[in-house]
Amino acid sequence: MAEEILNREYEVEYEGRRYLLRPVKAWVLQPPGKPGVVVALFKLPNGKSLRKVILKLPP
Repeated sequence: MAEEILNREYEVEYEGRRYLLRPVKAWVLQPPGKPGVVVALFKLPNGKSLRKVILKLPP
């Protein structure tokens, strides 16, 4: 599953512009007692980094 997430392109919006980017890194964030989410780290063309929730896990 992790390889699928890293090889896929996602649409990311930053400062009004949209980019199709592949994540550099992805991880699961799941607080106790709540459904989890997959967060991905994207590197923008201007050199900045952006984190975005790309997938919600079932409860």
